[in-house]
Amino acid sequence: MKINPVNFNNSYPACPAFKGNQRSICDKSGKLLYRTTTYFFRDDLDWNAFVRYLNFKYQNADKVSIINHVCSNGQEPYSLAVKLIHSLKSGAEKFLPIIAKDIDEKNILSAQNGRMGIQLGDIYRINYYTGDNLSKYFTTGKAVNPDNDLVLIPKPNIKDKVIFSQSDIFNDISTLPDENMILLCRNFWPYLEIPQRKNLAKQLSEKINSSSLLVIGDYDERADVGEILYDNGFKETAIRYVYTKHPYT
Repeated sequence: MKINPVNFNNSYPACPAFKGNQRSICDKSGKLLYRTTTYFFRDDLDWNAFVRYLNFKYQNADKVSIINHVCSNGQEPYSLAVKLIHSLKSGAEKFLPIIAKDIDEKNILSAQNGRMGIQLGDIYRINYYTGDNLSKYFTTGKAVNPDNDLVLIPKPNIKDKVIFSQSDIFNDISTLPDENMILLCRNFWPYLEIPQRKNLAKQLSEKINSSSLLVIGDYDERADVGEILYDNGFKETAIRYVYTKHPYT
């Protein structure tokens, strides 16, 4: 039996806002559908180890596709793009551009507009992971939203390294690359019903092979997504929350 994904209707109102891009989207009755929480270099992933692992795993690949589903307003794909460039220099080119997608229209419009509301902690994390090179990739601006401390505006040298579009991950599975793909779909699985989580893991397992990686997050792990992935032929790599298909499944 086919399990349909959650129907996120963008006409639904937002619940009371949180700081940064942390909107809570509710249905007409006020029931929470999902949150848009994001920030730069989210600390549930070891970004240094992750990029080293990508460099090693794909050292012989000519091109690697990175797709970031549920990208919110772009802070996560930009985190990865600047870290790849900072760490790998010209070796980052085969990983770029990152294709970033989200089901929420406001998130994508915000990302395409190129003004990301941030907190001061984001400045610290970007400088930490790029050797104090925030100004190489972003300019800062005054925040219009009083919940934000600043806005970051991607410079031309990084803006074209991430391509944004609105999409639903369930609709995109058939068009995903069969190999040499890194699929980030992090910290949204608990918003799906349990049968939908299992269905998504099954479809991804049937689509990709051991040359690809699937990256989830801490919030997903709390909903036993790691166990669901394991049941569908995935295994965790040496990097926490980074999974690959077992070669014999």
